[in-house]
Amino acid sequence: MSEPVPPPALRRGRRSVLRPAVLVPVASMVVLGAVDLAVPRSVHLGPLIAVAPALTAASAGPGTTAGVGVLAVVLQFLLGVAREETDTPNTAVQVAAVAVISLALVLYSRARSRRESELARVRAMADATNDVLLRPPPARTGPLRIGCEYRAAGEVAQIGGDFYAVARTREGTRLLIGDVRGKGLDALDDTALLLGAFRSAAHLGLSLPGLAAHLDAALEWSNAQKGAAEDFATALLVDVPDAGEDALLLSCGHPPPYVLRASGPEPLEAARPAPPLGLGALDPDAWTVQRYAFGPGETMLLYTDGVIEARNGDGTFYPLAERLALFGGDDGDRLARRVVEDVVRHTHDRLADDAALLCAYRARE
Repeated sequence: MSEPVPPPALRRGRRSVLRPAVLVPVASMVVLGAVDLAVPRSVHLGPLIAVAPALTAASAGPGTTAGVGVLAVVLQFLLGVAREETDTPNTAVQVAAVAVISLALVLYSRARSRRESELARVRAMADATNDVLLRPPPARTGPLRIGCEYRAAGEVAQIGGDFYAVARTREGTRLLIGDVRGKGLDALDDTALLLGAFRSAAHLGLSLPGLAAHLDAALEWSNAQKGAAEDFATALLVDVPDAGEDALLLSCGHPPPYVLRASGPEPLEAARPAPPLGLGALDPDAWTVQRYAFGPGETMLLYTDGVIEARNGDGTFYPLAERLALFGGDDGDRLARRVVEDVVRHTHDRLADDAALLCAYRARE
């Protein structure tokens, strides 16, 4: 079986650590060899030379590990020659021990390199899938400047259950953000379904209640096909007309967005949120729309619960409202990036759930 060929990025990363992966072990062998020759004959430090291939295997590939292992075996034999002990069983045992340890480390390095290559391929595929599903919205649409950020909780896949999308309508811009039950690859199917349904309905001229019913029906149909009656998704639908200074919101069990005004961040709480998508049958009359002021120079921030439920080491939730008051009214792209980076710092880069943000800054005329 041929050796796995790592992706270019991984190969570049390996080259960057190749020098210390060789120089440090070789230097340690030289030092150990010199010390072994300097101490009394009753003290044998030669077997510690096996540390050199062990250090190499931790960061280099099997080829480099094998090369350092061969040097370790040769040096161990030369130490026996220098001590005039080549005809003793002790030298033969030490040389054989270093050889066996080096071989085991080469096999370990080969397995680790294979796993790194496989993980790199999975990440590359996940990134490509993420680019297809969560297509970056246009930077400018009507009077709005749009920004978005996404961080997945999975260690391997950079796709999960959070989603967002932006579409133009006849009157303005329509925003969607949501969170499918579950995370990682298990939620990918429902994420793709809802995004496809949202984009395909962009040209139909549906009202926000009509669009919510359309998405709810799509997820209910998917549940029936899969026999998974409990799959659902929270969602927030927003219409921002090009004319006027307001926005229309319909919440399906999703956290309220914030509008950053001159007076500070204001949550847009829904008076009567509808059930999550997929559970619309629980309250079929709950598709109610509310109107809020959203004027020039203001920014609207939509987010998923992975942001407000992110905890630090002490179990403290991320204080989104407090942080927004400090960030001020940055436009869409900068605000989304600042918030997600702040969330990552808050959790010490240990997100427990996917986090998505969608920002819309209403430009001044």
